[in-house]
Amino acid sequence: MGYVLGLVVLLGAAAAGCTAPPSTTTYTEPQLKYMLLDHYDEDRFFYCDPDYYPLSRSDEQTKALEVFPAIQNNTAEFDSIVNRTGLLPPFSDAAKLAIYREHKRLQAIPLTPATGDSFTYSMQLGTEGEGRRVSGVIRTDGTIAEQRSEAAILTCPICLAECTRIETPQGSVPVNELAEGTSVLTLAPDGAWVAAPVLRTAKTAVPAGHVVVRLELADGRTVTASPGHPTTDGRTLGALRTGDLLDGSAVLYAEPVPYDGEYVYDLLPAGPTGSYRADGIPLNSTLRETAPPPLRPAPS
Repeated sequence: MGYVLGLVVLLGAAAAGCTAPPSTTTYTEPQLKYMLLDHYDEDRFFYCDPDYYPLSRSDEQTKALEVFPAIQNNTAEFDSIVNRTGLLPPFSDAAKLAIYREHKRLQAIPLTPATGDSFTYSMQLGTEGEGRRVSGVIRTDGTIAEQRSEAAILTCPICLAECTRIETPQGSVPVNELAEGTSVLTLAPDGAWVAAPVLRTAKTAVPAGHVVVRLELADGRTVTASPGHPTTDGRTLGALRTGDLLDGSAVLYAEPVPYDGEYVYDLLPAGPTGSYRADGIPLNSTLRETAPPPLRPAPS
């Protein structure tokens, strides 16, 4: 009897004031990224689309179809995207493109584990030119704690340092002195360097703290450009390591250094490759190609 009475007293006490802690929902990383987009207004989110930087492409739809199976296999991300967009199977090519574009946005929001239940984040907000860079912590329950917000120049600078010299039939010329119509040397499909006019030039302001890569080859050639600037063999300067071969010479070092200039530059020669020699090193243009005029042999 005493045991039963004690049990009744305990149960009564529990009913009177001892309640279980409320359950907490834990969100996946893709869900947390969407919460950040909602928190900061997704229309203000700024990032550099990988299909246009560092090298402009014209086959975004083809890329979307190519990577769709991999996106679909990432269940957490895929479920978040289709829930967000309301897209349903069977997925048309247009739907796959929309999903691919959402995938690119989510990939542009890095989440770094901070503690067992939180991540640090960093995002750029605004439009091309002016904006803000925000960072903070987001917990797995969706709680957002912004820790820093600062003015930022929003650009996608994947270009050459202003001191870079571009080879022309008349000798090398500083990149910041080139103009549309100037004749430069570009790589023809047969591997020959031929003369072609410059179709476009670009001058891009860089934000404070912009970092470039200083590359030196064993044969003495050096060039300084943004880490994402492409080489003619499909790599980027930031991906090169000591010992790698580039244009027949070994890389001595490729190290990030602060950039003290205000602008970076690029050019687009006519021709199918968009290539040029910068301080003697073959690189590809980051500008969108247009229909090229015919090439002519370079003067010997």
